[in-house]
Amino acid sequence: RSVVLLGGTALAILLSAFHIIPFFMGVMVVLVAILGLKIDSPKDLHKSVDYNLILIIALSLALGIAMIKTGVAEIFANFIISVFMPFGEISLLFGIFLITSILAAYITNKAAVALIFPISLTMASNLNLPPMPFILIVAFAAAANFMTPIGYQTNLMVYGPGGYSFNDFMRIGLPLTILYMIVTVGILSFMYF
Repeated sequence: RSVVLLGGTALAILLSAFHIIPFFMGVMVVLVAILGLKIDSPKDLHKSVDYNLILIIALSLALGIAMIKTGVAEIFANFIISVFMPFGEISLLFGIFLITSILAAYITNKAAVALIFPISLTMASNLNLPPMPFILIVAFAAAANFMTPIGYQTNLMVYGPGGYSFNDFMRIGLPLTILYMIVTVGILSFMYF
């Protein structure tokens, strides 16, 4: 079972990475193999699906499209450009990281991505810069929720039982977030600019 699951997933990723087959098609073949080998039954598959996550992703995509089509993303993108661009293109990545990280610390990281992702893409488009570093910086910043216990589920899981205070997270998480930001922006700017 483990060989089929892990090997099939790894094979689907590799074939997709080398542009042999689309990733979705590879995953569907693994799913058919799982069902064909009776590793899991069709009636148990729906229990494994996180419908809340699917709903959040769908609504986040809808919010992002709405922000782009209504021009809200353009307004915010131009504002962020006007604030950070005088310091250079790399400072835009720092700005996006800061904004996304702060939002993700106080609201969920999914909501932060839903708000900042269309703004980040609009910035890249307006400045004729490659979109990939702007996409990745939002993903990395949203994943780096070290500053508050409410920013990420695992932070909240250790908050009460560990006897931590809100300030403990800020005292340790803020320097860690700054270090993570410097490394992330440094690597992305080296790779894409």
